Amino acid sequence: MRLTWLSRAGRSLLVLIVIAALTCQLALLLPGDPALILLGQESTEAQRAALRTTLGLDQDFFTRFLDWSGGVLTGDWGTSFSSGRPVLTEILERVPATAELVILSQIVALAVTIPLALHSARTPGGTLDRIISTSTFITLAIPSFVVGMLLIYIFAVQAGWFPASGYTPFSEDPLDNLHRMVLPVLTLGIAEASIYMRTLRGSAVEALRSPFAYASLVRGASDSQLLWKRILRPASPTLTALVGINLAVALGGTLLVEALFAIPGLGRLTVGALGGRDIPMVQGVVLFAAVIVVVFGILTDAAVHRIDARSSRVSA
Repeated sequence: MRLTWLSRAGRSLLVLIVIAALTCQLALLLPGDPALILLGQESTEAQRAALRTTLGLDQDFFTRFLDWSGGVLTGDWGTSFSSGRPVLTEILERVPATAELVILSQIVALAVTIPLALHSARTPGGTLDRIISTSTFITLAIPSFVVGMLLIYIFAVQAGWFPASGYTPFSEDPLDNLHRMVLPVLTLGIAEASIYMRTLRGSAVEALRSPFAYASLVRGASDSQLLWKRILRPASPTLTALVGINLAVALGGTLLVEALFAIPGLGRLTVGALGGRDIPMVQGVVLFAAVIVVVFGILTDAAVHRIDARSSRVSA
């Protein structure tokens, strides 16, 4: 077991090193002279030379990579071209808004998914199952930003129940914060619930066909006891892995939803950095997202392994 975890940690470290190396090359991926593209035709050669020095473009790759990665390890992720502020500071300031959006949407998605998927699996092909399957197909086919626009039109424009956009930090006004987060959370939550529903339903149907489920029914277990105590846990590993992956990816920035609802999270920061060719900020966001994905990947593996072990004991 220890060797397995050491192997996973080694692979994760290698992934981060590769991503950091590729991230360090972002400026060179721009066609032509990156300094000229970033500063424009009106810039002087002295200004372009200064920018090349700032980006390390006048150095060889290994020197540039060691300097940049050394700064990353010490907390110096560079300075944003747009704001003139430290990149890491700007990223950390945007994390709370994105984290709140992602966590609340996952809670909503799971709260809808688990009971509906379990009861749908209990009667495959039944009325509830057909309704849920049709609904998930429809929502999976509709992009999240379209769902968001529909929600804005219905609940903000027509009903006037919620604001169409804008964000208030939770620390400033908790009620206004939650009021403004309803529509973006539903936008993400509906999309995630559709994916989770199909995944959990399929796993639950397989678990219901297993010998231990039949044994539970023979022993007189009710439907509720069967679904929540005997089926949910063995059906959970795949869903847990999927939730972990989605959390990691979404925490890296939910671009469309944050842009649509004007939420000042990592997604909007990334869009602004790309539009303004803010190379240090783009590098920082890419690396931060990679670290989040790797860390959540390790945590998800641990959670799935623990659930699998407990499921084996329960079924035995």
